[in-house]
Amino acid sequence: MGDPLHAYGDPLLHAFDLDFFERGQRRRVALGTGWNVRFEDVQPVRGFRWNKRARSFPGWYYAVTTGDHVGYESWLERDRLILLDFAPDVVGIASQPFWLHWHEAGERRRHAPDYFVRLADGRARVVDVRAGDRVDERTAEAFAATGRACSAAGWEFAHVGVPDPVFMANLRWLARYRHERCGRETETAGRLLEVFREPRPLQAGAGEAGDALRVLPVLFHLMWTGALGADLGGNLLGSDTLVHTSDGMAGGVVPEVRGLLRRPGPGRGGEGSRMRGLSRPARIAVGERVRFAGQVRAVLAVSARVVTLAGGDEGPREVPLAMLLGDEGFEVVGSPVRMPLPPVSLLDALPEQAREKALWWEGHILEVLHGVDPAAGADARPRPEYDPARCSLTARERAKAAELTEAGYRVSVSTIGNFRRRYQAEGLLGLADRRPVRRKPDFGSVDDAVVAAMRQAVEEGEEDSTRTGTYLIWRTGEILRENGETAGLPSQSTLYRLLAKLTHGHPVSATARNRRSRAHGAKAPFGQWTVFAPGEVVQIDSTPLDVLVRLDDGVVGKVELTGMTDVATRTVTAAVVRPTTKAVDASVLLARTVTPELMRPGWVDALRMSRSVLPHRRLLDIDERLEHAAAKPVIVPEMIVCDHGKAFISRNFRASCRFLEIDFQPTHKASPFQKGHVEKMLDSVGTLFAQFVAGYTGRSTDHRGRGLEQRPLWSLPELQGLLDEWLVATWQNREHDGLRDPLHPGRSFTPNEKYAALVEACGYVPVALGAEDYIELLPSAWRAVNDYGIRIKRRTYDGPGLIRRRHSGVAEKKGLWEIHHDPYDISRIWVRNHHGDGEWIEATWKHLRHTPVPFGELAWDHAAQGLPEGTEEEIAEAAAALLTRAHAGPDGQDGEARPKKRTRRDKRVAARTKAAPPVVTPPPSAPHTAPAPEPDPPRAEEEEPLAKVIPLGLFDPLADPWKTR
Repeated sequence: MGDPLHAYGDPLLHAFDLDFFERGQRRRVALGTGWNVRFEDVQPVRGFRWNKRARSFPGWYYAVTTGDHVGYESWLERDRLILLDFAPDVVGIASQPFWLHWHEAGERRRHAPDYFVRLADGRARVVDVRAGDRVDERTAEAFAATGRACSAAGWEFAHVGVPDPVFMANLRWLARYRHERCGRETETAGRLLEVFREPRPLQAGAGEAGDALRVLPVLFHLMWTGALGADLGGNLLGSDTLVHTSDGMAGGVVPEVRGLLRRPGPGRGGEGSRMRGLSRPARIAVGERVRFAGQVRAVLAVSARVVTLAGGDEGPREVPLAMLLGDEGFEVVGSPVRMPLPPVSLLDALPEQAREKALWWEGHILEVLHGVDPAAGADARPRPEYDPARCSLTARERAKAAELTEAGYRVSVSTIGNFRRRYQAEGLLGLADRRPVRRKPDFGSVDDAVVAAMRQAVEEGEEDSTRTGTYLIWRTGEILRENGETAGLPSQSTLYRLLAKLTHGHPVSATARNRRSRAHGAKAPFGQWTVFAPGEVVQIDSTPLDVLVRLDDGVVGKVELTGMTDVATRTVTAAVVRPTTKAVDASVLLARTVTPELMRPGWVDALRMSRSVLPHRRLLDIDERLEHAAAKPVIVPEMIVCDHGKAFISRNFRASCRFLEIDFQPTHKASPFQKGHVEKMLDSVGTLFAQFVAGYTGRSTDHRGRGLEQRPLWSLPELQGLLDEWLVATWQNREHDGLRDPLHPGRSFTPNEKYAALVEACGYVPVALGAEDYIELLPSAWRAVNDYGIRIKRRTYDGPGLIRRRHSGVAEKKGLWEIHHDPYDISRIWVRNHHGDGEWIEATWKHLRHTPVPFGELAWDHAAQGLPEGTEEEIAEAAAALLTRAHAGPDGQDGEARPKKRTRRDKRVAARTKAAPPVVTPPPSAPHTAPAPEPDPPRAEEEEPLAKVIPLGLFDPLADPWKTR
């Protein structure tokens, strides 16, 4: 990008500083020096925050424009990201690109714009996103200063707010089909372009092009890319939306452009200046009384041109509105008094005597207002002293006071007037004596400082251990003394009553888990997360499974259940049982959710997808992997919602989401209700499945039975198989209360039925993972390749294809090489060939021949802790011996000496390591440029075959998932 001519000599170029990251280094330069930096490639200058009870939702959106995640701080910014990703002239986007520093009124100021955008013609644009009603004076000053700096640097500046809701809703739908995989069907795309050469309805045109399950994703992808067009700002996309090719009929004005059109406002000459002199006519409504032609008449009906007035003997009369308003004597005399409806619940709370007295007063007040006692007959005429045509309201009130006084009730005129006004304002309740139900102060006569101190003491105990009321009362006194309050504590009984009121519904004696759950729950009002498509929002979480499992060597332990659930269909897309949840387990779930669940030996034939409500035959035509699939849909996530657990917030899991082009949305901290669907699913698994499994322990030790360890228990693989079968057989075919037809609320759907209904409107796009794709999901590290190979945690890996002692070419990583490894199988690693086409080079552990049993990171770290100064050989022998003892048993074999008794940790480490099977083994790497050395001649002690590694039963990585047609 060339230098802007107008920038030279501008003093603003030195009045502003840019603070940003470039190649991992923090830099701060003057605006005149750093204006030509490629800010579309820089890292964000500030991190995101997910504080509890915050209003905004930060996260990462996968932008097809950049092929990477782009951060956002709120969903309004996410909408703007979608708009930038949709714009054809945008080629680069960066979030929080730099800090802009300047001085204003003697004060140091700084501001980080939301986005830096690079356009196709080289222009730069700085974008700030903020709703108009949230721009205060200080924010407006920051935006104005940013605009001046951008003008001096030759950049464009834009402050954008809330986009058009209809246009944005349509674009969110199309954004689900922005990925290249949605446009993979080139033949279908050609047919669609031919069909929509003439504008026609969306559903009809899609039906002409082929099956909706195959056609709709391609159609929406073409609309996203601009090959097909429609009026996205007029109405929501539907079956009757007119779709056309880009060179066809125009689709209306885009809302973003429509807002730029200027319209003459009132008072800008012409008709506007004349209209300012007109006054608004009097309001006329049905029921009002007006004076027309010297008579007072009631208004019976009002239209745009005619008013119907009640007449005398001649009946109703229609009067033109212009004639009515033009009458010299026209005026609105008055409106009939409408009594408010009494709140029945409050009337029922009154004593019977108070209700009877209120009804007695109502009869007298109505006679004062209308002249007739309601208890009189329909043909009753007003008494002379209460006739509204003869006597004024004040005279009628004096007459009623005299009448009641003569009857023995001491009532004044002012009392009658007060009751009449209260009745007109509140209805019957205004005449009742409400002293028996009068609201009293919430906390009686207790001082506000004491209430505030006790409320603070209760809030301090939300995250603390359970304590009694005695401690909270003591802590209240301590808080008062710390704050220097002079208010004294009331009596013990008063304090206990105050504590009961403050903790009503949240008892202090409840469990700590119950208190935390209530304290961190949703606070009304809160929004509704509405989804309409499978995979639109998928939630992931893990929890301890309340089942004892028999691990290796008889060791008994509990395991964790990690699962993913689709919000739209409540489908459990994947669930795995592991000793402990790692980042690789979360990545395994991503692989499983896009892979069909195949039928297993022993499963009944009724569990096949071909015998379910799912459209198996039509899906099979698109994805041939479904031929032997079980009755569980394959759902590709568009957004992953997770908490801040280490396994989910890890760099590896986020990299896996980026590899699969999935948006990444963490929840706020300590806010489990924001992923309530997966929380409820995991709890339901414990209720509907785990309690029927041998070894069920209950939720806590209070629910746990005796002698569970001595009973027959399932192994970890067996428990995983039971869970997979139960999800297919029971969960997917069980009606869910959250899946109901809005038009027929009495009908609930199963997850499979809901998916079958939604897929008709969304289509189906498969995602196939090969062996190399699976390696991409493994944890990564950056290491140097030396003469001896690669070292990870004092383990040395070597292979014939490694490129040794050379710079990788990745300057950001200082020439290191990208390594992917499996924490459950440390026998081999994979190195990305940065000098080639990015293929993987396999390197094996050099002591693999001496330790044929693959063991994971858990066993290695445990052995390394026992020998902190041991050599690599000693650590390998110790870890292998630990696993050998686990297989041999406590009594040894063939009369050998009894091995040293293992500690409880030794047993558990060995058992949990063996219980965690390795993930799939990738195919052998393709030959590389480096020549492979000749293999060493085999030695006698190395002739034994290596132990066979059993891969995790997800799918066959060696099989080609796509068959050539």
